[in-house]
Amino acid sequence: MRKSEKKPSPMFFIYVKDFFDHLRSDLISERTVETYCQSLNAFRIYLYEKHAKRVDQITVDFVTEQIVRDFLSYTAEINSVGTRNVRLAGIKAYLKYAATRDMELIPLQIKVSAIKHKKTYPKRHNWLDRTEIDLLLAQPAQTKIGVRDRFVMLFLFSTGTRLAEMRAVQLKDIITGGKYPYIRVIGKGSKSRIIPIPDDTFMENYHYYCRLYHPAMNPESFLFYPSARGSLEMMSEDNVQRILKKYGDMARVEKPTLPAIHPHLIRHSYGAQLYRQGVSLPEIAKLLGHEDISTTEIYAETDPEMAAEAISKMLGTQPVRKWDSLTEDEKLKILGLK
Repeated sequence: MRKSEKKPSPMFFIYVKDFFDHLRSDLISERTVETYCQSLNAFRIYLYEKHAKRVDQITVDFVTEQIVRDFLSYTAEINSVGTRNVRLAGIKAYLKYAATRDMELIPLQIKVSAIKHKKTYPKRHNWLDRTEIDLLLAQPAQTKIGVRDRFVMLFLFSTGTRLAEMRAVQLKDIITGGKYPYIRVIGKGSKSRIIPIPDDTFMENYHYYCRLYHPAMNPESFLFYPSARGSLEMMSEDNVQRILKKYGDMARVEKPTLPAIHPHLIRHSYGAQLYRQGVSLPEIAKLLGHEDISTTEIYAETDPEMAAEAISKMLGTQPVRKWDSLTEDEKLKILGLK
């Protein structure tokens, strides 16, 4: 190489796969690795859409502090400040690692590390924790109506179904035979999905409820129906809302900070609990029937600090690749971005 020739700048994302391998070797949770991967992919897609840069055209000398700041501003506008902070955490963690592999990245890493996370103001009680759920389920009396009302709430907490989805469930949709029992629900756009039955507690309550309300076990019967009318028609939305409000008011006597209880709050609580148990966002999206995984990211934002726990160290070597012959998808897979 002649002295006058400038050494080509390396790809910005060249160390992504090594970065993820390093995180796993440090026993960082798979949930955090996934969140960082989503953040780096969001940055990559932004650079393609706004600057027409394919992955191998995004070089170290192209990515600047201002470009990172522009990406964060764009993210906050189309998503939320919480998502912006999660994306920043992922970029910071990656740059901290990449700078140990390439000194050319140190100035950018220092500048980006100085970018502050914006303060978020989440809604108070936008989900219920386990103790609040247990408190709510403890409110119904040990009567026939109480058994029904408790199972209505337990069903919502255990499945995360939308109100319309729960109301439409029939006995034939609850498959209890086999090793893995499940519930089949019809979601938006008449699309069906499968929700695993969570545990033996749910099954015990289901069988007890059916002994009282479905002794004939007619598969065409709606699971929940307005018993006061003496018919097996679908339970109304108002009736479900009334049940949730009644026991929410009762539980609030013991815990005044408990929020108003409504079906979407319970659905959100289901997603948040899954996330805390280590279920990946793509899996949560499937269980909730989300078409777009960005809708599911709200559950990651619930605890944004969980996405900022990785500590980067040096590890691994850069692999040799036949780069020019690869497709864009193959390049993304090699880089760890797919």
